[in-house]
Amino acid sequence: MIEAKLYATLRAIAGSKTVTLERQPDTVGAALEELIDRFPDLRAGLLSEEGTVRPFVAVMVDGRDIRHLDGLDTPLEGDATLDIFPPVAGGSR
Repeated sequence: MIEAKLYATLRAIAGSKTVTLERQPDTVGAALEELIDRFPDLRAGLLSEEGTVRPFVAVMVDGRDIRHLDGLDTPLEGDATLDIFPPVAGGSR
């Protein structure tokens, strides 16, 4: 079973910090599509108009950034954990 952990503003959209996916997605792309099917407001924050992950969104599989793996085609196996971080701004001067 795949668990998606959502951070910051994404938690408010989903109403939870962790979402268990109902289907066993084969790839990160399929997992994101299931999340977006369940919580349509996630789409604008996660994906560009072309359907790629927005540049400042971090999607991690078991602690590894999908940008350094196979992107949306990164396979998900067993009980992988998906962590999704929206863009974060701010800080001190």
